[in-house]
Amino acid sequence: MKKLLLTTAILATIGFQQPALAHGDEKHEGQHTEAHASAPKTVSVAADAQGALTEIQAGMKTISTQISENKHDAMHDEIEKIEASIKLLKEKSALEGDKKTRLEASLKQLSAQLGKVHSAADAKDVEKTKAEFKKAEGALKLVESNAK
Repeated sequence: MKKLLLTTAILATIGFQQPALAHGDEKHEGQHTEAHASAPKTVSVAADAQGALTEIQAGMKTISTQISENKHDAMHDEIEKIEASIKLLKEKSALEGDKKTRLEASLKQLSAQLGKVHSAADAKDVEKTKAEFKKAEGALKLVESNAK
């Protein structure tokens, strides 16, 4: 039993000393600069829930354009902007009760789907990126209907 506890403590200590990886074991050498690593998190500039929804819609249009132009590397920043707007929409929404719950669930679904788009784009898998983005567009329609 003591060996198990000691081993667990050692593994926990070693695990906490390992740097966090952005995308599993994917190497990003030479792709990011020091300025990017220290850049502030993307923040939504919308003042209210409607503005946040408008930013999400605009970001989705931008990603659609990036996909059609095969600019998968550019999607990362746009997805971060959308994520910031999703967070703001959750916070600023004036909906209550079941309506708020449905909106939050649809925002969570959109966020998860954008994560899949991001992963597919990082893998440079054009067809999967397109397929996952179509699902994200469906999730956006659900957000739009629940935001009313």
